[in-house]
Amino acid sequence: MKKSLKCTKLGLTLSVLLASGVMANSGFANSVERENEFSLDPMIITAQRLERKDLDTPAMTSIITAEDLKNTGASSVFAALEKVTGLSSTAYGAGGEDYGAMLSRANLRGLDKGTLVLINGNPVNLMNYNSMLNVIPVDAVEKIEVVKGSNTVLYGAEAMGGVINIITKKSPQNTGGSVGFQYGSYSKGFEIGAYGEGLNVFYKKENRAKLDPANKLFDPKKTYTIKDKSNNESLFFNYDINDKLSFNYAYNDAKNNYRTAKANGTTTKNNFYYRTLQNAGLTYHDQNNFKSSLTYNKYKIRASGDASTIVDASSIYFDNQKAWKLRNNKDVLVGGISLSRESYEKGDKPTFDRDSAALYTSYTYNISDKFSTVLGLRGHFVKSNSYDDAQNIFLPQIQTLYKINETSAWFTNIGKSFEMPSTTSPYMYGKVSTFIKLKPQEGWNYEMGWKRITDTESLKIAVFRMDIKNKFKWVTEDTLRPDGNSKTYVQINNDKFKNSGLEVEYTKKINDVWQANFGASISDPKSQEKNKAWIQDDARLQFTAGITYRKDKLTANLQVMFLGERQTATNSYYGKHRIPNKVDLNMTFGYELTPKDNVEFGVYNLLDRANPTNTGEYRSLPRNYILSYTRSF
Repeated sequence: MKKSLKCTKLGLTLSVLLASGVMANSGFANSVERENEFSLDPMIITAQRLERKDLDTPAMTSIITAEDLKNTGASSVFAALEKVTGLSSTAYGAGGEDYGAMLSRANLRGLDKGTLVLINGNPVNLMNYNSMLNVIPVDAVEKIEVVKGSNTVLYGAEAMGGVINIITKKSPQNTGGSVGFQYGSYSKGFEIGAYGEGLNVFYKKENRAKLDPANKLFDPKKTYTIKDKSNNESLFFNYDINDKLSFNYAYNDAKNNYRTAKANGTTTKNNFYYRTLQNAGLTYHDQNNFKSSLTYNKYKIRASGDASTIVDASSIYFDNQKAWKLRNNKDVLVGGISLSRESYEKGDKPTFDRDSAALYTSYTYNISDKFSTVLGLRGHFVKSNSYDDAQNIFLPQIQTLYKINETSAWFTNIGKSFEMPSTTSPYMYGKVSTFIKLKPQEGWNYEMGWKRITDTESLKIAVFRMDIKNKFKWVTEDTLRPDGNSKTYVQINNDKFKNSGLEVEYTKKINDVWQANFGASISDPKSQEKNKAWIQDDARLQFTAGITYRKDKLTANLQVMFLGERQTATNSYYGKHRIPNKVDLNMTFGYELTPKDNVEFGVYNLLDRANPTNTGEYRSLPRNYILSYTRSF
């Protein structure tokens, strides 16, 4: 208890110090070549499917630029997102690694598996998981837009807590490339990039060291997990076929070895997992505001040793969108149609397919120069199959924006959202599959906020509430029928979920050299099983802060993240307890040796804490460093 209290005080103390300008993130604009342009009011595409300035967007937003990724030394998109205000994560290894079919994921506003990830505006979630986060190498990312609150009207299922849009770099007019090498205490690797004549190519390979232990050993008579050496490869390329048509492809291959061992280190099981992720997208976008896209996503996992997992999941999406400017360009009408098929196959069992179609529209009406409203509606239709009943769901949304002056605005955002059961559900049912028909989880999101954005600072404040019914829950089969298996988990509708909270983001450009920011999220995510007591679902407190120094050839960054009042841990060997608080302090330096040579050095988890990354208390890496060198040509 004393230790937990000390950790809480430490996290709050660091956050207060950082908020006063002692530490924070960067916010420099970015391109393939380093620029000095700076903007705290960037253009955002995700929130309304059209470009709008942040100040003109009626939603709480967070933007991570390529320069932010570089300055903070983020090893993956997943690692970068962990610092976003209001976002929590579940991971089984460094940078969002999976453990077999146990997938890492990022969640906005406390709702597990309720956040939709997009790549260049196209959905990439599979099996209700957003594990495609790491399919794109960090060096290929132009920026990441995080839009909180319901976005189901424009993007469909799974956008209940919000949307994360990973926007990749476009090829510049000039031709060039880079070669980089990294060496660290837990990883080493290299990366190659090339661009020119409409083509961008990035390749990265990383070898990771053994982590022992990978999780906490509670019962000395039982086992714990050791993560042995692993490797990870990523490939991404984007090709602009012409000024209207582009194609992108991403591939990620991970080979992991997890062992379970007794307290004395004796191995009891040796599990090998081979996982591949693929994403391909073809996009047509013309000057008449017509956009059409076709996206394919693929997840594949195989196992050997003592593991036997065999899973294939895929999805294909087709989306047509058109925008019209009305009333002398005062208003904008967006309309579109989406078609999708999700597929899942486990071992020798038959393939499960789910087909969906949707019509959506959004109308931005400017009542005056200061006040505007956005009315949205989506009709989402799911075809029945052997496991799902047909669904005809209508989702309304209304947003308002009041421009107080040129630098500040007040907004509201109210929308209905929903999510279909995971495509994995039929394969987990076992004996209950013949009589359980799952309903979508659905509910309402309410958000109200204020933004003030100038040339030197940005302050965003929002309060929100989420009310979800039919929340998905996994239980053992024997709790549903007498002859059920106590080791087989099945998905049911059994819960309600709600969350109310406050989010604050502040960024300050102190001068041409220093920039600081601070973020805070205070909320109460909880769920209820029938008429039982409400149970906490996620952390209640999150504080992030840091500082960036940039002058001449030197860049330095120091940042901290505190996660407190977390939910109850899975293991109760030592009694019911909360997951310990997470305090993550990182420091990075970058130096430009020549216009073409750069060196970077980062130290991560400076406090050397065994930070839990999920309810099973898997651990983040201990204190570690990475030294990297990049040569441009």
